[in-house]
Amino acid sequence: MFKLVCGAGNEDTESVKKLVYVYTKAGCKLFDLSARKEILNAAKEGAKLAGQVDVDYCVSIGIKGDKHIKKANINEDKCVKCGKCSNICPNDAITSFIKVDEKKCIGCTLCEQKCEACAIQMVERDVDYKTILPYMVKNGVQFLELHIMGHDKTDLEKKWKVINECNPRFASICIDRENFGNKEVLERIKEMISIRKPYTTIVQADGVPMSGGSDDFKTTLQAVAMAEVIQNAELPVYIMLSGGTNSKTAELAKMCGINYWGIAIGSWARKIVKPYVTANDFWENIDIQNKAVEIASELINKTI
Repeated sequence: MFKLVCGAGNEDTESVKKLVYVYTKAGCKLFDLSARKEILNAAKEGAKLAGQVDVDYCVSIGIKGDKHIKKANINEDKCVKCGKCSNICPNDAITSFIKVDEKKCIGCTLCEQKCEACAIQMVERDVDYKTILPYMVKNGVQFLELHIMGHDKTDLEKKWKVINECNPRFASICIDRENFGNKEVLERIKEMISIRKPYTTIVQADGVPMSGGSDDFKTTLQAVAMAEVIQNAELPVYIMLSGGTNSKTAELAKMCGINYWGIAIGSWARKIVKPYVTANDFWENIDIQNKAVEIASELINKTI
């Protein structure tokens, strides 16, 4: 299973529509989306334009402290307007006027890390999950995912409870080891799946979240290592690799004996088609569309 991650924080409807259009034509059947009505509608429109409505959607939310629900904020008083943040942003969310387009910002923190003037802070932008999650399931979403890379267990329990009450086909837990070790990771997963039937939960082993900017084995190493931790625990879950995933992920996972259910690719999958989907004449230029689909197809074929 290949999952295209449009970005849990990506609220750019046109971008999502184009990505879903391209990857649907390339053969993708599962798309990870921001938990917003307009994004789901944009994704459905992209799939319809591609001539395919039989696709699945995974909607993601995060607990407090998780970078997936954060947006960059620039303090103009501290900003020296060096432009480094704008140059490094993978989603073109920061303009030359040093303004952040929150709809495009995915919370990757690259700009914050690059800013020598310490002018950038990451600010949480949560959603009304009690309203939006039931809406999503009612409108055909069969996968609900919770990013749990944070220490607020109260927020985790509240959101996990709502996800389970929505009774999706699959509930997904996205976790990495940035904030805790293997023991705590497994304890948290075991506690969460204790209320679910076997094999109705996906554990998305997020090696290094939003780090798939390069296509090599080193970049995807932690995703495979994280999946191995989950696999060795022999839990009644499906394993999906994520976080630094690229065209090398499947090869490395197979070399390491990982029995994965799927691979979720975001940063790398978006990067390789970006020159085409950002073209001003994308919808009118069939050659540009076909080239994007060709590149996307090559990536998908490497995950099989």
